[in-house]
Amino acid sequence: MFNKKHDVDCVYCKFGYVLTNGEDCICDKYGIIERKSKCSKFVYEPLKRIPSPPATIEKYSENDFKIS
Repeated sequence: MFNKKHDVDCVYCKFGYVLTNGEDCICDKYGIIERKSKCSKFVYEPLKRIPSPPATIEKYSENDFKIS
């Protein structure tokens, strides 16, 4: 989120909306375009990014914490 270099992808653009086929987008500025097109109007919208799932916590036993 704080990284200044973002993937230029219409999925994360303020003006882009992905179509159901997943390969094309509707852009408020250019109309229907390819999803991975390089656009000069790209504005990163962090709320459109889907966060990765949380890491799984392993099960520990009481013996793992004993000092021998």
